[in-house]
Amino acid sequence: MIDIHTHILPGVDDGLQHIGEALLMAEDAAAQGVTMMVATPHLHWAGRQPLSAAQIRESVEELNGLIQAKGVQLTVLPGCEIPLQPDLLQRLQSGEWMSLGDSGRVVLVEPPWESWLPSGRTMLQSLLDAGWIVVLAHPERTPALQRNLPLLEDLVQMGVYLQVTTGSLIPGRASPAAARCAYELMEHRLVGVVASDCHGLNHRRCDMGEAAELIRRTYGRHVAQMLTTGVPRALLRGEKVQLEQVWKNTRTDESRWKRLLRAVLRRETDDG
Repeated sequence: MIDIHTHILPGVDDGLQHIGEALLMAEDAAAQGVTMMVATPHLHWAGRQPLSAAQIRESVEELNGLIQAKGVQLTVLPGCEIPLQPDLLQRLQSGEWMSLGDSGRVVLVEPPWESWLPSGRTMLQSLLDAGWIVVLAHPERTPALQRNLPLLEDLVQMGVYLQVTTGSLIPGRASPAAARCAYELMEHRLVGVVASDCHGLNHRRCDMGEAAELIRRTYGRHVAQMLTTGVPRALLRGEKVQLEQVWKNTRTDESRWKRLLRAVLRRETDDG
């Protein structure tokens, strides 16, 4: 599996704070079957100096060396979680901000949390028109988008990939609003990729293996493989995958997924 949204780089944002934690996260992810993670730190966090692409590359290189020395079968690629703002395209074109994997034309864009910008659609369209492939991070966890299915459908029609967080699909890991939205997006076949957005070793950990098994049981082996491996691999190569290929021949057992959603909504959550 390939996890394209992680906060495995230590000490740069609200993710891990120590290198030892990063190595433990790498071991845990590899044990679940993850072979590749993209480090996607926030570029601006809590008054710290903004991260540069050069700093991210250097930190990822150091981390990979330590992971390799421990014999963990996992590779970390550089990337970043880019805020949706008017100068996004210019910063990418100048090389100040980087693509996922730092080798193609795919960007992970974080939507504004509380309210969708009136110019948000236009900004994303400008990226698409300039030849970038856009992955929108965790729309199901974003209050501004949770109850705006028509907007999310419109973005998908434009060519934007929606990345749902693994924890939003697993009972007990997300808020009721995030769980509802995640399964609504799954049922409408709007999800293009699943990633962990892992921040810690316990709270918001990498749970790709558990999510992949849940998706397999609910939607079938093909969908699970595409959302956790096929689509992320293609994106890192700069290739597009049609959602019809992700969700082909998928039948919905309505009673099953509704039972699962009820279980998700009943449990205590650790969403943060």
